[in-house]
Amino acid sequence: MTAVLWLCFGLSGAAALAIEMLWMRSAGLVLGHTAATVAMVLACYFGGLGLGAAAARGGAAQPVRRYGWLELGAAAGMLWSLGVFHLLAADAVQRWLAAGGALVGLAAMAIAIVPATCCFGATLPMLGQALAAQSPGRRGGLLYALNTLGGIAGIAAAGFGLPAIIGVRGSYVAAAATSALAGAAALVVAQQSTAALVPATRTGTGRTVGSPHRLRLVAAGAGALGAALEVLWTRLFAQVLHNSVYSFSAVVLVFVLALAVGASVAAWLLSRAAPATIASAALLAASLATVAGVWVFVWQTDGLNYVGMRAGLGEYVTRIVGLAALTAGPGAFASGLVLPALWAAWGNHDGAARPLGDLAAANTLGCIAGALAAGLLAVPLLGVRGTLLAAAALYVILADVMAPGPRWRPLGYAALVGVVLANPLYAPLVHLGPDRETLRAMAEGSSGIATVVDTGDDLQLRLDNSYVLGGTAAAVNERRLGLVPLLLHAAPRRVAFIGLATGITASAGPALGVPETTVVEIVPDVATLARRHFAAWNAGLLERSDVRLVLEDGRRYLAANRAPFDVIVADLFVPWHTGAGSLYSREMYEIVARRLAPGGLFCQWLPLYQLTRDEFDAIARTFLSVFPQASLWRGDFYPNRPVVGLVGQFDAQPLDLVRVGARLEQLPAWSHDALLTAPRGLAMLSAGPLTPVADLFAGAPINTDDRPFIEFTAPRLTRINAAGDKDWFSGEALAAFYETLATRTASLPDPLLGGSASIAEARRAGMLLYRYALAATTHDEVAAGRLESEVRALVPEVIQNAESAEGLADVVEARRTLAGLRSEQEQVQRRLDALEHRLSEIDRSAEDHQ
Repeated sequence: MTAVLWLCFGLSGAAALAIEMLWMRSAGLVLGHTAATVAMVLACYFGGLGLGAAAARGGAAQPVRRYGWLELGAAAGMLWSLGVFHLLAADAVQRWLAAGGALVGLAAMAIAIVPATCCFGATLPMLGQALAAQSPGRRGGLLYALNTLGGIAGIAAAGFGLPAIIGVRGSYVAAAATSALAGAAALVVAQQSTAALVPATRTGTGRTVGSPHRLRLVAAGAGALGAALEVLWTRLFAQVLHNSVYSFSAVVLVFVLALAVGASVAAWLLSRAAPATIASAALLAASLATVAGVWVFVWQTDGLNYVGMRAGLGEYVTRIVGLAALTAGPGAFASGLVLPALWAAWGNHDGAARPLGDLAAANTLGCIAGALAAGLLAVPLLGVRGTLLAAAALYVILADVMAPGPRWRPLGYAALVGVVLANPLYAPLVHLGPDRETLRAMAEGSSGIATVVDTGDDLQLRLDNSYVLGGTAAAVNERRLGLVPLLLHAAPRRVAFIGLATGITASAGPALGVPETTVVEIVPDVATLARRHFAAWNAGLLERSDVRLVLEDGRRYLAANRAPFDVIVADLFVPWHTGAGSLYSREMYEIVARRLAPGGLFCQWLPLYQLTRDEFDAIARTFLSVFPQASLWRGDFYPNRPVVGLVGQFDAQPLDLVRVGARLEQLPAWSHDALLTAPRGLAMLSAGPLTPVADLFAGAPINTDDRPFIEFTAPRLTRINAAGDKDWFSGEALAAFYETLATRTASLPDPLLGGSASIAEARRAGMLLYRYALAATTHDEVAAGRLESEVRALVPEVIQNAESAEGLADVVEARRTLAGLRSEQEQVQRRLDALEHRLSEIDRSAEDHQ
């Protein structure tokens, strides 16, 4: 019957880690996908585990029966959390959470999470009392390893597609059912086995190695450093991966597997070596493995170069697992040895529940401190590399605390020498291309690593190394993404941009004289770098009195905001990034719809060079399920990197094109767009209405919070490699779609521009201009020449204005570049003045001393 109990504990681990990943997803939807939200979930998760372990350290008269009820309690707690998260998503509660700040958010997470985690935390000491009474170190280590191995199954299920298959709610129920199954089986065992109902008697053997306080300190310290390293390794992997739900799950899976293997090896070693020796040696090994892993990571990724797909998701995940095993795996393995050794060092004179519960509580509470300190304090202050160095040094200190005698001290000194020689501070953190790329600025914050990189002909803003948020070379096109939706509204007074990046897109608000522009940015460091380095291109956007910057998750801001907007513009979000799929969900579009003023419109820009046709169809169908009037607009005419926008309204009215022309004429020189010189230039960007052709997308799924198709399907459909080769929804496939749309809607008026012959000609010219660009790219000179002639004949004034504006655009760009150089020169001069002032103070201090 005991074999059943061991199996139950493996199932418990699967449920515990699956529900943790589900809680992360649900918390991101109600509190925003921010570092603070992750910290709150971790604090409540580990806090509940610690409280449960501490409460159960006294044992119970019928430990197996109590264990069974704890598993049933955890199952009920998971279902409770599902209900709580559903309530927290309501708009009224969102406003209350936003007004209450971090403490209210933390309290909400505690209400949702702690009931289940308290039950989970008590299961190890309770079951350990029945199964590990004579050997809390060895058998307790095996229990811990089995529970952790079960957690791998939970991570695989929740992180590799179960929510997309049976839904998020279904996944909650599956996790709760797994825990309930373990609890019911344990109750059956308790009913049928008399021995299981009787707690093991204390034998009085075994003696604590050192004071319990020292063991608690080491357990807490090891937990803090282990949790901190998981945060740091996740941050490092974000620099080289496309950061999808699969890549994140693969890294966490390796980390957990290494912990389980370490605990199993510890159980085997405890019959061959002293517990203090194992613990101290493991801590020293973790220190050296931490710094060595950093350099192996740099070597394996060719200096933090992008690790892309080559042949599909399976091959990609396998390579990630291999990379994680070589780099983060050894340190996690060494960390897994520590806790079983500490349990054995306590001995069994207090029974098994006491050491298992006491030290597990200390370890999980240490995890809280480590995760919070690393993500929110240490990285912003010391950086990723400095925090890794500090963690390696702290491991050596813990090893000295746990050392069995002074003869171990030379080993600690040797480990410190190794840490110094392999100092992570010398490792690169930014990968620069071989062609003239230079780093202009870097900011390490709790949300990622933001950089400004000069490529020679472009100043780019990047997040986590490979994610380019925008650049100066594409300033005209980036601003067009703001100008187009604002021009499609007759007279916008309040507009919102979800996503700041360089700020160039949002500068369309001031360019068109919008009285109030709100910009929402989730990464604070992005806003800082946009303010300092891109002001010359965004017209000092963040210094303007008519512009309001909100540092918040865009979806959460809209859900909590009462005031309506005339226009809401959503930036280009990479669909496979963790959490980004929720920005393409029906619930997100419903939130947007509730925040539109009468006559308002919403524009969702899509990077077709990062989407397949299947994903585009899913997003379009989801969009059409909310907005009854929808149309498709081009952001450019690039055949290989096209951007399109879905524009949705409830009561679309044709624009006054004379008024549109007047607004275009009033654009300041710094926002000049050669294409947008006349209303017919704007009409060239119209691909046509989508509502009449909704049947084109009828076979696609609707992306919802409960069925996150985009987040789980986008990475699977991706076949991108490091060179960027992929058959995206672009090129010939997009041209064919444009032509199908034009044919199906030829007799229908444009819902915003009307149905005049002049507008129809401009729309056809836009379609032909894309064909021209495609022919030019493929070097089909005959077709390109013919298409160019057709475009010139259809919209001669647009082409003439565009060509005559080339010189003006060059002058404006030169002035922007000069302004940027002057701004940097002024910053350098201020620093030199401050340094000179400081040197003068030092000289005066030296004279006074003499």
